[in-house]
Amino acid sequence: MTTLHTLLVNAHIVVGAFALILFWIPALSRKGSTAHVQSGRLYAYAMYFVSVTAFLSSVMVLADPIGIRRPGLEIDPEDAIELAELFRMFSLFLLMLSVLVFASIRHGLKALAVRQEPDAIRSRLHRGLLLTLGVLGVAVLGIGLARTQWLLIIFGGISISGAISMFRETRIEQFTRGQQLKAHLSGLIGSGIGAYTAFFAFGGSRLFAEILPGQWQVISWVVAPVIGTIAIQRLSRRYDRRRA
Repeated sequence: MTTLHTLLVNAHIVVGAFALILFWIPALSRKGSTAHVQSGRLYAYAMYFVSVTAFLSSVMVLADPIGIRRPGLEIDPEDAIELAELFRMFSLFLLMLSVLVFASIRHGLKALAVRQEPDAIRSRLHRGLLLTLGVLGVAVLGIGLARTQWLLIIFGGISISGAISMFRETRIEQFTRGQQLKAHLSGLIGSGIGAYTAFFAFGGSRLFAEILPGQWQVISWVVAPVIGTIAIQRLSRRYDRRRA
């Protein structure tokens, strides 16, 4: 099992690094252009892979935290329980992020095709995915509040907000072109927020350890959500003006 977990994590890191770079090509290219469409499709496939591998590896750690993360470790039972709770806590956080990324990508793509497939974005499967994201967000937020873990508090709230926003869009009976594009871009930007959050919270934390020690790490955690939220709000206002 540890070998499978290692393979999943390594594949996740490699494809995830590729996706982080690839994100900027459709983001900066002209909307509707060949470069935007092709790179956007490739980015979506990469992020689907990243979210699925993160989900599977997180489930494995939740099922056997010590055996997967510290195989062969010999410690006191009380210490083992505390360590297992710590591993499970952050694995639940990663599980939530994987669902956030998957749901955001799926929502953004379904919104783009909503005129050809009106019921795609309103299917029970998709709404169930968004409800699952909301439940995970509540669980992570609750654990974060109980243990004063700001990373969990911030992104538990973001996941709840994202789930509510996307679920509301599934209730729109007839999408305008502006609403369609807004839902599409919000979903794709939301996936980028989740991806960059995971990078800064884990892999990137080592890079910024000297610059942002201790609690100052919170700054690196909120960079992606702040930038992404501003971008989504600006796009929303732009398409609202066009609709008006």
